[in-house]
Amino acid sequence: MDYLCLAAGPGTRFGRLGCYLQKCMYPIGLKPFLAYTIDNLKHSLPLGTSAQLVIVIGHYGEQVKAYFGEGDSRLKIAYLEQGAPQGTGQALKLAWDAYRPTDPVIVWLADLYVPPELFAAVRAHQAPNVVTHSSGLLGESDQLRASLSGERVTRVWQGDGDLFDIGLWKLQPQVLAAMTEVKAGGEYRALPNLQRCIERGAQVGWVKAGEWLHLGGTQPTPEQNVLAVARRVLALEGLA
Repeated sequence: MDYLCLAAGPGTRFGRLGCYLQKCMYPIGLKPFLAYTIDNLKHSLPLGTSAQLVIVIGHYGEQVKAYFGEGDSRLKIAYLEQGAPQGTGQALKLAWDAYRPTDPVIVWLADLYVPPELFAAVRAHQAPNVVTHSSGLLGESDQLRASLSGERVTRVWQGDGDLFDIGLWKLQPQVLAAMTEVKAGGEYRALPNLQRCIERGAQVGWVKAGEWLHLGGTQPTPEQNVLAVARRVLALEGLA
């Protein structure tokens, strides 16, 4: 497991769109949203290398499996079922239990658009754990604010800085294993558990993203956010 994508959530903030679609499978042009990021991941890999991606699925997971299958020779894809989703932290712990990686794993939320250069920057960062930050969007939760001290992150959850965590991380195996120690809002969320790891001494660096494009926004409505993200992704991909 070199890369891990979390695509199990029911998309409660996705509004009516989530009643028939896995959020990451929303069509953008002629491909589902997640396909653009997976293609970007492949484009970011060093020449002559291949990798293994595990996708954690749940809500409408059959849509994800039907489209992506087993991947290809460049990027092999496997699936891990999160039967009763209890948060992103639980999904990370499930992946740890199933695969027991020995090296850091790059993880992202499936409703986030990640360009190739951001994957490459996180992979190349020298810190053992890395998070990505960007300026906040209208309506984003202040719980996602980070606190920074130079090149280190001192708080990834409920910080006091101007930047927000966007959901692309590089995490050590021991951090993945500690993702179900803290509950927040009735579920095991990744960032509160990562904060606990920081307080125990985990070293976390950060990368700033140029922009934050994700399908979970609700302003001014979930549908209008999806439309704005779709237009921007098509522009970035040279399709608009």
